[in-house]
Amino acid sequence: MTNLTPSTKGSFFAGIGLWVLLWASLFKSDEIAKAAGVGRWFSSERCLGWIHRNKSASLLGTEVFNYGAHGISDPLGVTFALGGTVVNLLVIYVLLPVRALLKRN
Repeated sequence: MTNLTPSTKGSFFAGIGLWVLLWASLFKSDEIAKAAGVGRWFSSERCLGWIHRNKSASLLGTEVFNYGAHGISDPLGVTFALGGTVVNLLVIYVLLPVRALLKRN
């Protein structure tokens, strides 16, 4: 049985928080691109559509980045990355399909 210390819980929730902010920034990236003057070359709808169509590749890419940035040798880094994994799974396999379903209606 694993002992969940306050450090591991905090690391897990910090990973969740970081990835929620990253996904939220992707959803709001049209405004960011427009403010930066690159709005005509970037579309969050196109990006989110590609992620929806290529779920496995998207999850693999986010997890390579996630574990590559935080490492697998430090236990707190792994629990941080696990928090991000939970968010990535929920967004890619639940939120985006529900969003696409609602946009069709």
